[in-house]
Amino acid sequence: MVVSRQLGPDLFGVFSFLTAVMVSANCFSNLGLDTWMVREVTKNPSQGKQHLSNIIGLKIGTSLITIALIFMVFRTTSLPQTTLNLLWVLSVSLLFNTISQTLWHYGNCFKEFFYHSVLWAASNIIKAGTGIAMVLLFHELEPLILGIVVAEAIALIISFCVIRNRFGAFVPEFQFIVWKSFLVRSAPIAMGMIFSVLYFRLDIVMLQLMTGEKIVGFYSAAYRLFEVAVVLPHSFMLVLFPTLVEGYHSDQSQFKSRFKKAIVLYFLIGVCIALVLWGFSHEVIRVIYGDKFLLSADILDILSWAILLFFLNFLFSSLLIASGREKVNAWNLVGATVLNIVLNLTWIPRYEAIGAAWATLLCEVMLIAALSIQVRKIFD
Repeated sequence: MVVSRQLGPDLFGVFSFLTAVMVSANCFSNLGLDTWMVREVTKNPSQGKQHLSNIIGLKIGTSLITIALIFMVFRTTSLPQTTLNLLWVLSVSLLFNTISQTLWHYGNCFKEFFYHSVLWAASNIIKAGTGIAMVLLFHELEPLILGIVVAEAIALIISFCVIRNRFGAFVPEFQFIVWKSFLVRSAPIAMGMIFSVLYFRLDIVMLQLMTGEKIVGFYSAAYRLFEVAVVLPHSFMLVLFPTLVEGYHSDQSQFKSRFKKAIVLYFLIGVCIALVLWGFSHEVIRVIYGDKFLLSADILDILSWAILLFFLNFLFSSLLIASGREKVNAWNLVGATVLNIVLNLTWIPRYEAIGAAWATLLCEVMLIAALSIQVRKIFD
């Protein structure tokens, strides 16, 4: 809200592009290791400290490699030098954030979700507070980006101290043989996460490369609301995932019962959010972003229904991972990503942001059809 109102559609478009690149890059530095750690340690808690130490060490390496790849890929594009400079600065936050996420997930392995929720909230409060202060003080994008990097570093220090105090001392370990084993075993989850994030973020990157910053700003305004809404299924799954893993391996009737309750919850919340955003799209955009962004309302009308489908697709994907079918889940996401790229290449040149929104909705429809077939096989 502050960035869009203070800096306008153009700079908001640049900011959205930068954050989209960072979120996409995060999955390459993460490589599904956090979800894999929760699943494996839930089954065997005695392995917790070994997994945590090695994953932190491994993520230091993957983050540095990812930052280098960002530099090499985007320096070949025609993006303005000012945008590239901001991208280089913001990429430093990748190292801090990906390690923080591992620390947050560690408590989930032992069903102590309090630490994840509090540290995640604290991180967002620090980043939001710092970012808002930078924008209001300087009315420029550069201080905002620098403030986010500093805030990520502070959040990492706090997370490290809290988790170390609760679960005991640990240090990053650099056992390359263990790293290889972890990467091989988490590879299907990593593949699914990478294509899932690319599937949701490539539209903003492609709009930036194929249209203008203002179009990206209009699309991002609607898409930000989509992102806020889909925090809910992620949050529910933090608690639900360990219980699904436990139920699948120990009590199939309990596993089926929990899934039925979850699908009702996800559907009801998803449909309520979709109806509100669709029915009051113009009012929501006007209140949050102002009259300059009213063109985003038409985009929100389309994306609001993608929210409902995402709720169900996320639940189905998590169920496949909990039951050890992450390879199947990954290939479904690969197909959705490829379809999304093809549709964006076809529709963005003609329909711009509206085309990108329809591409997202159609891909969600195709994905829910494919995942439903795979989920049924779990219970056959």
